Amino acid sequence: MTQKTAVYDLHLHTGWSYDATASVAAYFKAARRLGVRCIAITDHHLADGLDEVQTEARGYPEIRVIRASEITVQTTYGPIDLLCYGLPDPIPANLEAVFDLYRRWQRDYGSAISGGMRALGFSFTEEQRLDLLATYRPARAIASQGATHVRNNVLRDHFLANGFINGPEEYGHFMQRLGEVAALPPYPAVSDVVPALKDAECMIVIAHPYGYFLGHDPRRMDALREICGLDGIECAHPGVPPEYGKRYSAYCERHGLFRTGGSDCHDESSIDEHFARHDGPAYWLEDFLNALDRR
Repeated sequence: MTQKTAVYDLHLHTGWSYDATASVAAYFKAARRLGVRCIAITDHHLADGLDEVQTEARGYPEIRVIRASEITVQTTYGPIDLLCYGLPDPIPANLEAVFDLYRRWQRDYGSAISGGMRALGFSFTEEQRLDLLATYRPARAIASQGATHVRNNVLRDHFLANGFINGPEEYGHFMQRLGEVAALPPYPAVSDVVPALKDAECMIVIAHPYGYFLGHDPRRMDALREICGLDGIECAHPGVPPEYGKRYSAYCERHGLFRTGGSDCHDESSIDEHFARHDGPAYWLEDFLNALDRR
């Protein structure tokens, strides 16, 4: 990964995401130390942590903060991660209804994992899930979101400690078996999510698109641009090879989309190594902010 620190990071996760541990405060401290002037904390599926983000931001007037979330939608091409910027304050009722879909989905997915474990002859109750979540998630997040699904490495270690698998290399195959017997709920449909985001004048960016675009498949890119109502593409991300980031940037220029960059940082221990480390140039931020401010 490049050692360059960008002046912005528009893809960050905190303990308000089911799979992250970083604190909100840690990102602001790092941004001030490194001269990063714009951040977006894009916790998965929900906006539950935005009050904490806004409270912390008051102590950092030099840093612009974008209200945002990373929302996964079900499409004919499978699940797609969308970075949604410019969430209004307060959240309107139709968008809050979308977030309620994700609150239920997270709990239902966690329950389906427990059901699949029972079908395989193992015990993994909701109480056990909550105990695992409490080992790495803040109590306020659990109180808000309930017994969600559990971060993969935490789940793997629990299965290993309880003898459900004999080694970490068995985890992937075990989860595949579990998926075959569990009624895992699909993500909410793109048709139920994107219209509410558009009504709220949010700007929608496809996250880490290398896999979604099958590298660089113009027909698939065109289809996803239409299906997801894309306003931009995350062209700079650790999962996007630089040569493909250049192709995505050229695609944005042809189709009037803006470009973003982000580290997708999840853990406090990795902030020093990953925060704002991407190849997105500073002028991308200006284009993005101009588009945001013109809404």
